[in-house]
Amino acid sequence: MPTTSYNRVPVIFGSVLVNYAGRIAERSVLSALGWEAGTPIDIEPALPDVLLVTSSPDSAYAIARNGQLPIPAPIRRAARLRIGHRVLLAAHPDQHRLIIVCQNAFDILIADIRTRIDGGDQR
Repeated sequence: MPTTSYNRVPVIFGSVLVNYAGRIAERSVLSALGWEAGTPIDIEPALPDVLLVTSSPDSAYAIARNGQLPIPAPIRRAARLRIGHRVLLAAHPDQHRLIIVCQNAFDILIADIRTRIDGGDQR
């Protein structure tokens, strides 16, 4: 089988609800990145309703003591991310980054896929 970019760059997926404190508690994904408590991180909007998280020594944010990833309220508001929303996580360990696809973006993606499957017909 030919080598693809997917074969070369492993992606670790996870899905989790944003907890009551605005944190993401998906340890298998975060540990795949090697991010432990206290790891400094940057969180920024990458696309509408999509966040990019990278480790950065100069960041004002960090992985919490309990190993959870806190998403500050201003960033949650900008991404239309609410407590209790489900997010899709895609960790790229080789690139030391995490992509967070918020529920609104995921809903749009699924609606588009459904439209393509249905040929534009609602069933």
